[in-house]
Amino acid sequence: MTDTRSETELVQELHALLHEGEEGALKIFLRLVRPEDIADWLDLLNADDRQRIVEVLDHEAAGTVLNDTTASIRSELVEDIDPIRLARIAESMPADEAADLIGELEDDESEQVLHHIKEEDEEVLRDLLRYPEDTAGGLMNPEVVALTPEATVDDAITVLRGADPDTITASLYVVDSDHTLMGFVRLRRLVTAKSTARLGDIMSTDVISVTLDTDQEEVADQVDKYGFTALPVVDDTNRLMGAITVDDILEVIEEEATEDIYRLAGSSAEEEESESLLHVARYRLPWLLVCLAGTQISTMVQISAARNVEMYQQISVFTAAIMAMAGNTSLQSSTTTVRRLALDTLPRNRFFRHVIREVGVALLMGAVCGAMAGGLGMLFGRNPLIGLALGLAMAIGMSAASLLGAAMPLVLDLFKIDPAVASGPLVSTINDSLALTVYFTVATAILVTMG
Repeated sequence: MTDTRSETELVQELHALLHEGEEGALKIFLRLVRPEDIADWLDLLNADDRQRIVEVLDHEAAGTVLNDTTASIRSELVEDIDPIRLARIAESMPADEAADLIGELEDDESEQVLHHIKEEDEEVLRDLLRYPEDTAGGLMNPEVVALTPEATVDDAITVLRGADPDTITASLYVVDSDHTLMGFVRLRRLVTAKSTARLGDIMSTDVISVTLDTDQEEVADQVDKYGFTALPVVDDTNRLMGAITVDDILEVIEEEATEDIYRLAGSSAEEEESESLLHVARYRLPWLLVCLAGTQISTMVQISAARNVEMYQQISVFTAAIMAMAGNTSLQSSTTTVRRLALDTLPRNRFFRHVIREVGVALLMGAVCGAMAGGLGMLFGRNPLIGLALGLAMAIGMSAASLLGAAMPLVLDLFKIDPAVASGPLVSTINDSLALTVYFTVATAILVTMG
């Protein structure tokens, strides 16, 4: 940003310019701030002001703003943009971002925009739109700099000088006459080599690449593992199709993390972009209905125990402690397991060992917590048997909850289901039902047989 004022002051001036209606002053102001900042400010404006800002921006700035703003605001803005103007905006964007923008339109709208795009760009965009957006093919920029091994360093520098900056990555790729990926030359190697050196003589052949159908989460894992700033994408015959840059990967990481957080809460990331109460409820309600059905197990356990009114009155006061401790123990185990799976630090041949470790830890913690709870039970319940039942039930319940919390993410992972689901409302409900069942079963057995 070329302006040194605070963001608050800049937003206040933007509001003033919008309301005063000075078009020329508004254009000058928008040229002095970064489009990325404008994208952040759109959420603070009403729909009419957002539309007016996009109208006065040049094509390139408008493209950056549309790419960086939220999906709901972007959808609202493009509805009122003329197809010809939208085509010019798309042409100013990197191909992968333009494809994402056009891919969000309805089929007839996207065809109108593509009809007004230059023929060579249209062909590239149509190719990109064939790939699912959450795959390497949907993420990649197909416009990369690639030369043959016979090209010299001087040839490469000449090509790079004339290339679109969006097509230049930290490495220059080397391909044969069939565009098969052979290697790469890092730019820092290029500028230190002799101008007459052949790329084939200075290239690295230890290439890490991904295929067009590689899932975006695996792409992000590869970039994180090897520390790349760009990753080449190839087809089934190892022909270079494009490259994915680190800025695209950062968006994937944010998207995947957001998705997991919503799943932890038994919802969907799509609700973030929806202002409809019905839509948000539709994402959350199914899990809650499943949980409501699950709580009936706990209800039946309590009804069964309540037949002995005097005993039920003695033991029911400790149900909250039992449920809370089991739930917290399960949450610790499931969070640890989900995190290790997300970071790929838990190979499948160590699944069983991991579960045993978590259950062992839970047994130790359960023994300590159970002993303390048992002492409190004796103190407040004024009945040593209640203290015994409470302590034993808490130790068993915490161990069982830990087993569930550690094992369920692993089982889901084996069936290719996102393990983050395991930390959601469903497992919380199962834990509560399990803890109550253990507690009332143990308490009833002890008090009936020993009381």
